Amino acid sequence: MDRNIQTQAVVLSVRKYGELHKAVTLLSPELGLVDAIIFGGRKGKKTALAPLFSISTLQLYHNPLKKEYSVTEGVSSFIPQAITEDLACTYTASFFCEIISKTPTDEPEQTFNLLCDALTSLEADCSSRKRITAAFIWKLMQISGTAPDLEFCPVCDRRFSDDETLFFSNPINAPCCKSCSDSEYIVLMPGSRRYLRYTMPMDFKSALDVVLNPAAEQRIFLYMLRWAAVFAQTQLKTLNDLMAF
Repeated sequence: MDRNIQTQAVVLSVRKYGELHKAVTLLSPELGLVDAIIFGGRKGKKTALAPLFSISTLQLYHNPLKKEYSVTEGVSSFIPQAITEDLACTYTASFFCEIISKTPTDEPEQTFNLLCDALTSLEADCSSRKRITAAFIWKLMQISGTAPDLEFCPVCDRRFSDDETLFFSNPINAPCCKSCSDSEYIVLMPGSRRYLRYTMPMDFKSALDVVLNPAAEQRIFLYMLRWAAVFAQTQLKTLNDLMAF
């Protein structure tokens, strides 16, 4: 691998690194998840380099001996303003970044494109954050190959009826019929299932154009957040904050 690398990246997190520097976690379409250091990133000219939630073209230096990346320079094509000025939208963007950072993917380019679309959509319309969140989780599950079968019960193989409410099977982490269920924590109502089936073949932005009434949007939003906790298979620090709004 070349020591000097140019790549696009979304900045998933920013944290202190010593007295003068900062560390960032990046999502790159070529490299996937990358932890890197910005030397001098807390003072001087580099303080504006790679801000949180930004989409940038970055120059990275790879030190193979230390197995370390550093960001030497970069230009941001997207720096959010509306997201950082709205607390609910800040939590939403933080949730997007956290779940991606905790669920490594074999398809970093698709995940990168999805996250870029989600962040730019959120910046353009913070009031649609619940619909954006639901569509984001649903597409992320499809990219990872973990989206559930919404046509047949995975336990008994019976075809679901159109007006059937789905429950959940913990042993296989999937929605199922009531007879095969051992949990009522994640319940998928018929209308919500129709929405997920309808938007499954769509790209992310087309799915956002599907109109939902407020009650349906809230149900799907909460359902997908509960699914996200299962999908991540680890505690998500931003989840409780997001569910509170």
